Amino acid sequence: MIQQNIKAQIGKHQLAWILAQLLDENEITNLINRCGIRDAPTQMDSRSANWVIENLADAFFRQETTQQVVHEYLVQKTEGAIRRVGYMNVHEVQTFLRTCTHLVEGGDFTEIVWALLIDSRQDVQRQGQKLLKEYEQSVHEIANVGSLTRSEEDADRSSRSPQISANEDIDTIQVSEVSLKHSHEVSIPQEKPTPEPDRDFNQLQQTVNQLNEAYATLKSENEDLKRQLQQSFQENEEFREKEHRFMEQDIHVQQLQLELHNLKRQVEKLSNQSAEIQSIQKVAQADFAVELKSFEDLVYRSNQTIEQMQSDFQSQVSELSKFSEMSKATLIRTRDKVEQYFCRQDAKQSLQNRILKEQPSVGVFVDVQNMFYAAKDRYAGRVDYIKLLDLIVGPRQLVVAYAYVVQIPEINQSGFLSLLEHNGYTIKSKDLRLRGDGTAKGDWDVGIAIDIVSMLGALDVVILASGDGDFCALAELIKQQGKRVEVVAFEHNTSMDLQRMADQFFPIGDELLI
Repeated sequence: MIQQNIKAQIGKHQLAWILAQLLDENEITNLINRCGIRDAPTQMDSRSANWVIENLADAFFRQETTQQVVHEYLVQKTEGAIRRVGYMNVHEVQTFLRTCTHLVEGGDFTEIVWALLIDSRQDVQRQGQKLLKEYEQSVHEIANVGSLTRSEEDADRSSRSPQISANEDIDTIQVSEVSLKHSHEVSIPQEKPTPEPDRDFNQLQQTVNQLNEAYATLKSENEDLKRQLQQSFQENEEFREKEHRFMEQDIHVQQLQLELHNLKRQVEKLSNQSAEIQSIQKVAQADFAVELKSFEDLVYRSNQTIEQMQSDFQSQVSELSKFSEMSKATLIRTRDKVEQYFCRQDAKQSLQNRILKEQPSVGVFVDVQNMFYAAKDRYAGRVDYIKLLDLIVGPRQLVVAYAYVVQIPEINQSGFLSLLEHNGYTIKSKDLRLRGDGTAKGDWDVGIAIDIVSMLGALDVVILASGDGDFCALAELIKQQGKRVEVVAFEHNTSMDLQRMADQFFPIGDELLI
């Protein structure tokens, strides 16, 4: 596709000129060998090189293989110029590469023109065509001026040659030749020759003087022009340095613009994320407000329940106090009867020894639901209730062991309950109750508290197997009655207040799990 564009933009003579400017004799020989051009001369001179270049240009426009080879060779030759043009946009190309003069002086005119012609941008290609035509036109004008000057010099010399004698010195002849080149500036009087030698000599001497003066003037002007040319060269170098710095600054500006664009995109992305976060926060705040309201209602209902339980506890405590007084009176009477029954001294001694060895009475109250979920959530296991009972009671006297169970209709717990009953537990169960709002309630907190308070007179030690912090008030009440409170539960699931309130806390470990 690139070769077809080149064929449409330049002619054969222009391509031949580009090849002649870019390639030396060795490169031309290498290129014709790669293109497979036959009958090429083995030794290259100027005439044979021109013939070979013309044949290469002709084959370029006729053969696709030659097009590809020549194009790749020239691209490799002008790689730096192609990279330079590629970095520039169309406006920069039209600004910095607008004329061929400074490019020719810089020595890279041909490379730049080829890089412009093969560029993919049409405006850049047209700039390359413009520079190439401008250069051809300037070369043509110089050639015309040179031929015209040579014609004038030849005509002037032929008309003046009879008047110059063989005896004139070399300096005078040189001055005459210089002045002839500028004959349009100095007018030489043309008079008919006279037979008098002195008169002719005077006229020639006068002419020589005029030419010497003209030569001195031209020499002075030439020196001025050289100084101006040198100054122009220096200005051109400064301009090229400024151009290079400008291009570097422009590349830096483009990089900064790209970075700015990326930063804008990042800011926009962060803004979108911030908006999403704010939206999520609003939704979360609304959900939190609803949940907070529900939690406040739950706390209010819980406080009412606790107040009711406390009221019930007070009433039951007073009843239990009466029951305790009655039990103490009954115990005294029973002891009196026992003492009367064991009237003999050895019987009394045996009874005293038995009383001294008597262990404290223990009551165990296990919240099965609390223990079940604590073991399941943390350890994915179950509590061994048989081993638990043996460890926490020890050598003490076990009065009662209650296991409080909530029956769920979907789960059959008959086997589990039978196992507990055969190993010393008394089962107390209730069904799971459904509320009107769809939630379920099933706990034994109040029932456990009532059973403990009702049996408090017959127990020395109350062992509570639960980590529920709602039992703190119950534990305080038990201790006020002079009884010992022990708590056994999972440490991660036990209220810190309940642990501090208990006389002793037994944390459940892996040894009690199955």
